[in-house]
Amino acid sequence: MTDKIDISAVVPVGGRRDDTGALAREYIESLDHTGHSFEIIFVLDDRHEELYEHLVELAQQDQRLRIVRLARSFGESASLTAGFEKASGEIVLTLPAYYQIKAEEIQKLISELDSADVAIGARWPRASSSKFEIYRRKFFHWLVESVIGNSFSDLGCGARALKRTVVEEVPVYGDQHRFLPLLAIRRGFRVQEVQVEQSDKDRYEGGYGLRIYVRHMLDI
Repeated sequence: MTDKIDISAVVPVGGRRDDTGALAREYIESLDHTGHSFEIIFVLDDRHEELYEHLVELAQQDQRLRIVRLARSFGESASLTAGFEKASGEIVLTLPAYYQIKAEEIQKLISELDSADVAIGARWPRASSSKFEIYRRKFFHWLVESVIGNSFSDLGCGARALKRTVVEEVPVYGDQHRFLPLLAIRRGFRVQEVQVEQSDKDRYEGGYGLRIYVRHMLDI
């Protein structure tokens, strides 16, 4: 690994994950095309013995892969914080441990930092969703615009690019990982949404209930 790291990608690994090895290879290939030096930090939220051993094997093959393992499950915010503390790059990416966007779209997020402090992915076009999921998503983003004054369409996307100053100055606790862009806005950082292609394998529909959305918005 080179002494100077340009980009650090933090991948929090919790209960939901896809083929970690295949995903790691896709992320590596995409970041290779940027021409920048990089590291990918997998943060295991809990021991995950078999997955840990698998990642160790991958890291032995490519030293740009790093592994952080938490003693027990602390949640995604704690995983991100642990990854941020280990990150060396001036640009920090957060990438999901499951298929959400096409890996080649990561470059768009990085390029957006020329004019923003945070670039967040917005999957478009979106795969078909249930009417309830569409309603819940629209309600949540309407609530965000009403409270924060900024319009977003896909805060559920875990693919983001952040300048190092953002991760140093914006702490995340509890369940606030989803709201990291909003916390950055509160600190005066420029946040821009970027349309990215959704992965063909992204079929997960989930999120908080409406009451949870409201509660977290009040916290912010």
